[in-house]
Amino acid sequence: MGARRPTPYGEAVAERLATDLAHAGIVVISGLALGVDAAAHQGALLGEGCTVAVLGTGVDVIYPAANIDLASRIVAAGGALVSQFPDGTAPKRDHFPRRNWTMAALADLVIVVEAAEGSGALITAEAALTQGKTVMAVPGSVFSPLSVGCHQLLRDGAGLVQNVRDVLAELEGPKAVLDDPLAPPDRLAVEVPVAKGRDGLLRHLSDSYPVEPGDLARRLGIAFPDVIARLTRLELEGKARRMGAGYLRGHGRGMS
Repeated sequence: MGARRPTPYGEAVAERLATDLAHAGIVVISGLALGVDAAAHQGALLGEGCTVAVLGTGVDVIYPAANIDLASRIVAAGGALVSQFPDGTAPKRDHFPRRNWTMAALADLVIVVEAAEGSGALITAEAALTQGKTVMAVPGSVFSPLSVGCHQLLRDGAGLVQNVRDVLAELEGPKAVLDDPLAPPDRLAVEVPVAKGRDGLLRHLSDSYPVEPGDLARRLGIAFPDVIARLTRLELEGKARRMGAGYLRGHGRGMS
């Protein structure tokens, strides 16, 4: 995650990190925004890996429109576009903080690359910390306002990212991956990070009428972002499917 108008340094770092992570078999999750988000998705594609774009719109409404081609390439490469919003939902300002919470819920670890004070990337970092996830940040120039957010995170205890090895060490990946971070990934072994307990939601879904995530959260006493993360993963596995604002049981073994 990071700035929508990054410096060339920030854009290059995001793309390189994503490429190296994809080579190591790590799924790259970002928000399809301009700037750092797009660079991360692009880097994952360059690394011939899997990348997931979490949208603040319906999955049939690509925003910004400049990333329509990128969205198509993500899907064609075996990645996915996911959203907690129904098809046809247009972009609205208050959708994107909710989108950021969903990204944090899906991820095992959040990396911030360039973030001004008060930026959306810091909302994602806060969401990740609230959910008990690891947050890491890339340092930048002391003269750049886009470094303020990252440096604040680092002062507050976020992990320092200088290269892909820092990230892989934090993820505690297999020794073979740590020894050779540029080893080509096993595409069949790449998985989106799992939200624990997702299968427990299945028995609360119907085959005939959609159940809204908010109703599930209230009924089960689970935080709304966690419900969204679990439903999203079930949808990716083909065990659940969206209908309008709710979810039904799925009938497939997975999504292609």
